[in-house]
Amino acid sequence: MKPLSSDNLFNLSPLDGRYAEDIQDIQEMFSESRLIKERVHVEMVYLKAFLKATDRANWWKDKYMSIYTDLNTKDLEYVKDIESHTKHDVAAVIEFIKVQLPEKIRPYVHFGLTSEDVNNLAHGLMIKGSRDILLGHLKGLIEELVFLAKENRNRHMIGRTHGEVATPTTMGKEMALYGVRFAKMYAELSAMNIQGKILGATGNLNAFVGTYPKVDWFEVTKEVVEELGLEHTLFSLQIMPGDTYAAMLDSIKRLSGLIIDYDQNIWTYFMLGYMFQKADASSIGSSTMPHKINPIKFENSEGNAQLAESLLTFFSQKFMKTRLQRDLTDSTVKRNIGTAFGHTVLSLIYATRGTKDILINKTKLEDDMANNGQFFSELVQLVERDKGASDGYDNLKKQTRGKRLTYAEMVRMMTNAGIKGEMIETYVRGLTGEICDKALAEIAKLTK
Repeated sequence: MKPLSSDNLFNLSPLDGRYAEDIQDIQEMFSESRLIKERVHVEMVYLKAFLKATDRANWWKDKYMSIYTDLNTKDLEYVKDIESHTKHDVAAVIEFIKVQLPEKIRPYVHFGLTSEDVNNLAHGLMIKGSRDILLGHLKGLIEELVFLAKENRNRHMIGRTHGEVATPTTMGKEMALYGVRFAKMYAELSAMNIQGKILGATGNLNAFVGTYPKVDWFEVTKEVVEELGLEHTLFSLQIMPGDTYAAMLDSIKRLSGLIIDYDQNIWTYFMLGYMFQKADASSIGSSTMPHKINPIKFENSEGNAQLAESLLTFFSQKFMKTRLQRDLTDSTVKRNIGTAFGHTVLSLIYATRGTKDILINKTKLEDDMANNGQFFSELVQLVERDKGASDGYDNLKKQTRGKRLTYAEMVRMMTNAGIKGEMIETYVRGLTGEICDKALAEIAKLTK
């Protein structure tokens, strides 16, 4: 059966269809074309190092690297055409490279390598590149949170524990808290690297040392892996143990969980009326209720983060497992890593867009503070106990539990009890401003 169409209307995944414009960078990074490009990249860097190590450095010409740097769509299609005959994707890349080199060099293309030597490095480069794209989007969200935190540093609002009215906080401090949490994820992911190896059929460089015993293969392979920008390891099977893959993907899984937490809490603030969104005159919030501006960006973000979290959980578990020296179950799985990255990046994009549109309902925040003064019971019972009244807590419980008391009513009660206005103001303010400032400083340090 022929494909229905190349048009986005007929794509199997919404990442390649509905959301293709949003994640073109990730789409390119994990496409079949990118995998071919990175395989060619690895083969050419290795070939140069091999010729140098075996006293054939003068055989290498810098123009040969154009086989990789000038790779175009026509070349990629040619590789796929070769693969239709070889039935082996790496073999197709080898043949593609060989036909563009002088006869005497051709036998040394892929010399001693296994497909996994090439593939682990190619996939490592794709994961690392996608991580960098993700970090750019994450930093964008952090910047929006910093803006909201600064704008609302002193914007007091009712705190809620267990959903019930609790000690006041500020909207700025709450946004700064998310900023810090996302910034910690940013710093953690930035510091991570992906390991890569060239070690042959069972991880012992047998073929390499068997044919060229005088070459320092530890140093040659280290040079290749590090030139590609990956972390070299000597400890592997034929299959590269996926420990660093799993670590990075597990970190991104936890990032997805944090995005879900953020989206759900922002959604709740919308429900409470503490936030609303900038209106777009041309958009439709509901097909039946014209008044609505639904928080769909955060809902979209949450759904994509949930998909990503599920996929990343599987990947981080899968890549910790190998079967003896090699099996191929990881091969098809690795081709799907981009899907998890796509959903994670999409969740960040929509969370950032939604955050840019947030407006704080100052009137609602003030009204809730004015109409829910019962939170002052915390302060009053502590003052009473400090005066020696051991039953201060029980007395306040009788007066306030299950009741709604206004701010003004509670202030009168406190004033009559001898609590000064300065103490009341200090309690409401707490150290939210100072904590917000410290959070902003921490964010700057973590994301510099």
